[in-house]
Amino acid sequence: MPDASVAIVGAGVAGAAAAIQLAGRGIEVDLYEAVPQPRPIGAGLLLQPTGQRVLAAMGLLDEALALGTRVDRLFGDTPAGRAVLDMSYRRFHPEAFGLGIQRGALMDLLWGRLRGLGVRWHCGAAVESFEQDPRGVTLSRADGGTARHAALILANGSFSKLRQRMKVGQHARLFPWGAVWTVLPAPADFPQIELRQRFRAASQMLGLMPVGRATHADTQRGINLFWSLPLAELDGWSTRIGLDRLKQQMAGLFPDVVPLIAGLTDPAQLREARYADVWMRHWHDGRVLAIGDCAHGMSPQLGQGANMALIDAHELAAEAGGDWPRVFERYTRRRRAHLRFYGQASRGLTPMFQSHAVVAPWLRDRFFGWGGRLPYIHQQSIATLAGYKTGWLWGRMKL
Repeated sequence: MPDASVAIVGAGVAGAAAAIQLAGRGIEVDLYEAVPQPRPIGAGLLLQPTGQRVLAAMGLLDEALALGTRVDRLFGDTPAGRAVLDMSYRRFHPEAFGLGIQRGALMDLLWGRLRGLGVRWHCGAAVESFEQDPRGVTLSRADGGTARHAALILANGSFSKLRQRMKVGQHARLFPWGAVWTVLPAPADFPQIELRQRFRAASQMLGLMPVGRATHADTQRGINLFWSLPLAELDGWSTRIGLDRLKQQMAGLFPDVVPLIAGLTDPAQLREARYADVWMRHWHDGRVLAIGDCAHGMSPQLGQGANMALIDAHELAAEAGGDWPRVFERYTRRRRAHLRFYGQASRGLTPMFQSHAVVAPWLRDRFFGWGGRLPYIHQQSIATLAGYKTGWLWGRMKL
C-alpha cells in the first residue's frame, strides 16, 4: 500500500542500494527517478573493502568482481619522480584490495536486483517538493500529481533542492575545482596498471584507474581517465581549451598516457564533474532522511562517494522497522562519527591536490611520501582509504 511505503528519491548508488536493502527486509518501497530512462552518469568508481562488504551482503559482490578489476596499490608522483603517495592495501590487511569498476556495470547490477525484487520504480516522475506531518509525507510531482508515503529518503545528489526543504542546519558549497572523466579502452600493449596519479603542484592532476568491463560480453578492459580543472576552465572547456590542447597538457604531465589518449578523439567522450562539500547538522528531519551525496557530498580525493552510499544503505537497513522518525534518528547516531571524519578529511586534503595553492602541495610532496614509509602512518592512511576510519586518532567502523 503506497501510503504505508517508504519513498526514495533518486535511483543512483545510494537510492538503489537503499531500496534493495529495505525491500530485502520486507519493507514496501517506492523509488522515484526524474528521468524517463535512467542511465548511469559518470565514469569509474573505486569500491573500497567496506563497500565490497555491503555488496557481499546484498549478494552482488561476485558479479562485481567478475566485471571490475582488483586494485592493490595507489601510487602518485611528480614529473620529477618524487613519490607523493604509495599505499598498499596489503599492508593494511593481506586480503584487502580496492575494486575498480565502471559505474554502468555497478548500476546494472543494482537496477537488475531492484527489478528482481519487484520494487515499484517510477521513472520520469520528478519530485518537486514534499510536506510532512505526524502521520506521513506527501510528495508533489512535476506532473501535478501527489503521492502519500510513511517516510521519505532523499538520495538525489549533492545539489538536491529537496534537501533544502529539510528543517536542518546545512550548507552545500561548490568546490572551485572539478574534472573531466572518461573510460577508454586499454590499448593492446598498454601496461597493466593500478591506481596511478601524477601531480604538478596542485594545479595539474591526472589519474588512471583500471575499471574492467562494462558488461560480461565486453572483451576490452577499460581505464578510467581523470583530469583536474578549475571551474573557470571547466565551463566551456571544449571551446576554450580544445581537445587537442587538453591532450597535450595530459601528455606533458605524464608521457606514458599517450597511447591511451590516442583513443580520445571527441570532446563528447569526456564528462564534466562538479563537486560540492555538503554539510548537515544531522541527516534526519522527522520522517525525512538524506543519504549518499545528498547528505554528505565531498570531493573525489578519498575515493569514497559510492562507498559511503553503499554503507549508508546498509546501516539504514540495520535500523529499519517501526517508527520512522526514531529509525532515522538512530541512523544519524550510527553514522555520525564515520561521516564527520570523512567530511573533515575531504575538506582538509582537497586543497593539497586541486587548487592554485603553493605551500600545501609543497608540504604534500615532501612529507606524504616520507610519512607513508612509517608503519603507523601507512596503516592509518590505508584505513582511511579503505573506508574504515571513524576518528583522527582511533576508531574503526564495524560492518
